[in-house]
Amino acid sequence: MEEKISLYRDAPSPVIVYHNKNERPHVDVPHLHSQYEIYYNIDGAKGFFADKRFYDCTGFDLFAIPQACVHKVIVSRGAVYERCIINIDTKIIDAINAAPHMNRPLSWLAGSPFPKKANLNEQEHEEFMNLIKQYHLQESHELKRYAALIEILAFIGGFFLPGRTASPAGSPPDSIAEKALVLIEDQFQDIKISEIAETLFVNESYFSKLFKEEFGLTPENYLIVRKIAEAKKYLYMGASVKEACFLSGFHNYSNFIRTFKNFEGYSPGNLEKLTDPL
Repeated sequence: MEEKISLYRDAPSPVIVYHNKNERPHVDVPHLHSQYEIYYNIDGAKGFFADKRFYDCTGFDLFAIPQACVHKVIVSRGAVYERCIINIDTKIIDAINAAPHMNRPLSWLAGSPFPKKANLNEQEHEEFMNLIKQYHLQESHELKRYAALIEILAFIGGFFLPGRTASPAGSPPDSIAEKALVLIEDQFQDIKISEIAETLFVNESYFSKLFKEEFGLTPENYLIVRKIAEAKKYLYMGASVKEACFLSGFHNYSNFIRTFKNFEGYSPGNLEKLTDPL
């Protein structure tokens, strides 16, 4: 299928620290990781979805994202998109939290089921990016790189003291396609594309055209993608394939198996066997 996309994005190593500037159109879909993720928007993103919540996203916004949290970024059309992403294996976070004479210093990351958000000022941004640079400079020295990672986490943790959990959205999305995303996030288990178009007072075919131009997927396939991402979340949390099917909004078990395999290239039962419950 032309729009086949992998939605379960586990990093190939225990720690990934990634900084990229992308001048081409950026297409992002709902996805999740078994790792924790730190997402930092330097420029270009304007919205962020995480587990059915929409958050404003501006320059220098920093998000701490829990395990198995379905998320997606909205990038302004034609924008230069620059971001920094850190994925960290749960065993590393657990080991730091369990260190002797430490009071779970990373509980801000491991102790919340919801994303946390902070905004950095110019000086904090420069300090953060310098820490990222120092991490990459330690490529040949494993212990120094680990120390650099802890320094990054200590810096980030200062923004996520108790009571600083992110609040869902301030300003509403701008375009019809973005408003449709909010509706899908809120009601994807039950909503139909025709109902979305009707709610937004637009012709269904025109709506489909706008949506694909904006996000690179037809709304029909995006809705399927979102349901599959939700199914993966439940599978990761230990649900059976049948439970994941109905909890994610598929109403026919056979169709769920067929659709999942068509989009992912393997059956949901394979994913269930590969992951451990939270």
